[in-house]
Amino acid sequence: MRLFTPNHPPQLGRLTRTVALLICAGPLGATTVVAQTDPGITRQAALLAQREAKRDTLVPERVSQAEERVRAFETLRLPRAIFVKGFNGLRPVLGGLPGGSGFAFGGGYINGLNRRAYEFTTNARYSTLGYRQADINLVFPNERSTSPVSAGLRAEYRDFTELNYFGLGTGSSVDDRAFYRIEDRTVGADVSVNSTIFDAGATVGLWNGRIDSGSRLPSVEDEFDPSNTPGFEMQPDFLRYGAPATVTLLDGGLPPVGLTVRLDAERYDDREGGAFDFTRIAAELRAQVPLGLRNRVLAFRMRTSHATADAGAEVPFYLMETIGGAQSLRGYREYRFRDARNLLMNLEYRWEVWTYLDFAVFADAGKVFSAADDFGFDDLHTGYGFGIRTHSPNNTVFRIDLSRSREGFVLHIGGGPTF
Repeated sequence: MRLFTPNHPPQLGRLTRTVALLICAGPLGATTVVAQTDPGITRQAALLAQREAKRDTLVPERVSQAEERVRAFETLRLPRAIFVKGFNGLRPVLGGLPGGSGFAFGGGYINGLNRRAYEFTTNARYSTLGYRQADINLVFPNERSTSPVSAGLRAEYRDFTELNYFGLGTGSSVDDRAFYRIEDRTVGADVSVNSTIFDAGATVGLWNGRIDSGSRLPSVEDEFDPSNTPGFEMQPDFLRYGAPATVTLLDGGLPPVGLTVRLDAERYDDREGGAFDFTRIAAELRAQVPLGLRNRVLAFRMRTSHATADAGAEVPFYLMETIGGAQSLRGYREYRFRDARNLLMNLEYRWEVWTYLDFAVFADAGKVFSAADDFGFDDLHTGYGFGIRTHSPNNTVFRIDLSRSREGFVLHIGGGPTF
């Protein structure tokens, strides 16, 4: 502040009288105002003194103990440590069985995480409804390798004791529900060429299976004429081979956003007469779009599959793709609709509540049909609902979805992602 009279004209660059107010904290937190009058102090020096006094009163920011514990837990990356690396390669396994199998759990072993040449895994699963599955996989080189070419060997055993069957076609009735059992073995090999955007490969394998009465009643033969249920009375071995191709346009973040397109062509050759030779073509589109922040994502999937039998042959009912259940139409029971062709669409709004916890609201629509001319967006079965998911950095560990359709409410509890 400058004070002057006509007898004392103002001096440029120098205050004839300066009042500096220094605010500082006393020993009891009280505020002390110090007035200093010194014609030799410039305005710049006064402001500098004020900043120095304020700096002496600042206390470094400290987080609460609760926040420190949360940060320490996130640093541990506990889900990855347990479900990916395990203890000396041994790790627990949750999920991985078809929807409707009950709660699935088991154990596995992995060797090769610290190597580039190969990765060996084996897993065994069991569910509360008696479903069993075991597999052995050898991949070389593993995912850490920069090689664009990879190959794998796989052997798998499955025993699913009470799979749903409601009949064929989109007009099947929920009141006709029956059960069957499938026990099969598969051995196969694959090779793929991978790049940042485009992946392509080839697969070949042998399938041996047996279809029988389910562990629950009524069984399929009690509700349906076996002669009108293709494949129930005879299950040949199949030579199966195919060629998948995928275009991936994702940004690599967590969660990733972008677009994925996949095309699969498969051939099933009946090794015992050709009565069930058929070819299946499937196409799938997935999109993840961020809504502002990355932890809020709109996810969409559209998939269609078309199985065409050779002249005089049929597609066996147990190898037809189905819709309904935790992975497709969540407002309906598992395997609710079954036929040679299908169309499926899913829409989800996902948001991250915590590092390892997501919420989602969703809507599903789809149908099955036998003739290619019936492809279209009319006569769709629909459903909607809400879901909660816990996950590791790269995989969904536990998922709960509650959905509603014209057939009522359905609750799905299991592991693995929907899509």
